Amino acid sequence: MQTHSTFRCTPKAFGLAILLSCGLVFVGWAQAGQYRLLAEKSNAVVVAARVQNAEQHCNLEISIQGQATLEREVRAPYFEARIDITPQDVESVTVTWRGKSKRVNDEIVNACPTQGRTQFQVMDDNVALRASWLSGFAAMGQAKAECVRTALQMDRVRYEWFDVNDKESSPEDWKIQRAMGQCDAFLSQKKAWGEQNPKSFPCVQSGVKTRCEGFYSVTENGKTRPISADEAIRRQLDKLPWGTGVRETSGAKVARQKQEQALKDQQLAQEQAKLKAELEAREREEQMAKEAIAAQARERKAKAEADYARRLQELERREQERLEKRSWLLKQLEKLKSDPKADAKSDGKGDGKGDAKSDAKSDGKTDAKPEVKAEAKAEEVKPPAPAAPESKAEEPKPK
Repeated sequence: MQTHSTFRCTPKAFGLAILLSCGLVFVGWAQAGQYRLLAEKSNAVVVAARVQNAEQHCNLEISIQGQATLEREVRAPYFEARIDITPQDVESVTVTWRGKSKRVNDEIVNACPTQGRTQFQVMDDNVALRASWLSGFAAMGQAKAECVRTALQMDRVRYEWFDVNDKESSPEDWKIQRAMGQCDAFLSQKKAWGEQNPKSFPCVQSGVKTRCEGFYSVTENGKTRPISADEAIRRQLDKLPWGTGVRETSGAKVARQKQEQALKDQQLAQEQAKLKAELEAREREEQMAKEAIAAQARERKAKAEADYARRLQELERREQERLEKRSWLLKQLEKLKSDPKADAKSDGKGDGKGDAKSDAKSDGKTDAKPEVKAEAKAEEVKPPAPAAPESKAEEPKPK
């Protein structure tokens, strides 16, 4: 595999920085390197057996200098075993391994047909190693450094304790080489967001200006779902397909939805205000119509009452004229009907005053005279009787 690094190699570069920045880890031959151990601390390291036959699952017996022997089952394709080493006041620790069969639940696990050894140097600290790796990451650039660091962490490579200049080889060598090469391929693939910052950039979604972010995706069973950048790197390391897309950022989406909701609320408020104004106008028109009808009714009632009053006045006037035009005799009659006592008093003042008194004394009644007199006057004013019809021949009476 060839390197795609754009950094130039200079004579002043040294150690890990030379290997990382000049791309020497990408050459066809295996790059040597091994972990360094921290004295008197537990250190997790990896050993791997070379298994040439078609064995897929076998057992190893591992001997660690200064520690008890242990066994590990390993599997294809890498046949790796992770072990812990705690060095005690030594400069180096040698680890050897060989195949050894064992029985598990009445089943035999075959011995790996191999044997091997490696050696780990013991150090008081890893300051120099960290400095070399930081220098190498700086030479790669931020994007590639993040990708390589993520890939190594996924493969559980403790790079801050790994010395690529060690003469020993390690099963971590190919993982480091793969991280370097696959990260170049990962970064060279075109992204949906182009050269923009994938975390946030201006975009247009459904005709609306907003801010978007890039995301990685994978298509499974005909459906596309977003995945994290770490998962995309994992798929790149495993040479599996992945894709990219663009979506609106959550913050921009919330702000846009709030703005849209505010606009909807404003439009709704305007519509409600318009409907309310129309309703009030209709109510005012109806009220004015009712008031107009009521005013007309009042006018008709007032006119009717005025006409009625005029008719009453006219009737009273006519009655007054009729009363004024009637004869003296009728006036006296009506006066008697309305107040007989008053008429009796007026009659008592005349010539028959003494007779009336004597009659009253003799009869013992004071109010008999007016009644008699009223009857006499009534007889006086009684119209003459009609002439008697001519006498007819007397009809014979039935026998």
